[in-house]
Amino acid sequence: MGKFLKKNWFVILVVILFAGISVYYIYDTNKGKLKGKSDNGKDVVYEVNGQDTLADDFYNQLYKSNGTTAVVSLFKQAVADQSVATTSAMKDTAKTQAESIRSSYSTNYGTSADTQLATDLKSTGYTDLEEYLIEAQKISKVTGDYAKANFDDLQIHQVSYILIKFTDSSNVTDTPTDDEAARMKVVDDALAGGSDFATVASSHSEDSSTATNGGDLGVIDKNTSSLDANFLSASLALKEGETSGWVKSNSFGYFKIYCTASTPDTLAANNTSSDPYVTLVQKYDTTLENVAIWQKAQSLGIDFHGNDDLETTIKTSLAINDNSSSNSSTTTASPSASASASASSSASTN
Repeated sequence: MGKFLKKNWFVILVVILFAGISVYYIYDTNKGKLKGKSDNGKDVVYEVNGQDTLADDFYNQLYKSNGTTAVVSLFKQAVADQSVATTSAMKDTAKTQAESIRSSYSTNYGTSADTQLATDLKSTGYTDLEEYLIEAQKISKVTGDYAKANFDDLQIHQVSYILIKFTDSSNVTDTPTDDEAARMKVVDDALAGGSDFATVASSHSEDSSTATNGGDLGVIDKNTSSLDANFLSASLALKEGETSGWVKSNSFGYFKIYCTASTPDTLAANNTSSDPYVTLVQKYDTTLENVAIWQKAQSLGIDFHGNDDLETTIKTSLAINDNSSSNSSTTTASPSASASASASSSASTN
């Protein structure tokens, strides 16, 4: 199960998001159809038999019919669109992701896959899967940028590990058994002999999901909840280039952890082909999206024009309080599927 989640975390995330997200783009798909028309200085959204529907009325009806979720979704979309331009790389990524999602639907729903996908997509307010996936990338980019700006506070680290499993997981002892100690000694001897951590992990780690890439777990931070608590604590205590002692996890065995990056420069150098902060917020820290969107909205000059009810609704839904602008830990967004799906290794509590 862990390997499947690691390989398909984004597909799983999107499938679940389809079930939980309300209407997007309702205004966007209607705006411009009556360009330039206004009534007493207010924009007209549409006209039926000579009767104008004004923007204020339109949004009030949107709020009544679709609730807070729709309003917040539109708010996030507007902030993301103002902050991040659509790129060809985003389009290519969305196309690849869409192919994976369609394949997943085909596997799960058979001949009704297209109908089910269309239904789930409609619940988001989109009719185009790639367009939806591009929007998700933009929100992740805003959130990733927030994580980067709060690097030290979040204690962002990139780590690798070697796992020696319990000889008998049903009979865990207080100290390593002779068999476990012997396997741990092989690792220690290899590292003491000058072999680099990645080579030793590839040869001796008993977690096949990470051994093949030198034991690399990825980028984590203090909010990562999907990892064993002892593992996370030991990881965040390491400085760049340091290797831990053996860390016992009662769920899995003994971990030897190596910190490959704890500074922004090294993290960037280690991840030239992808944005490590986007990876972090998509896989390991799903608590930052709301406060990131809110702070970005503030930097863009958000103005509710005296609509206190709307402002309160959005801030309450985003779990924003007076300290959220300066303290990321005050926001506790609802956990998304990516948190559990990010259990990419045996270090996960799942």
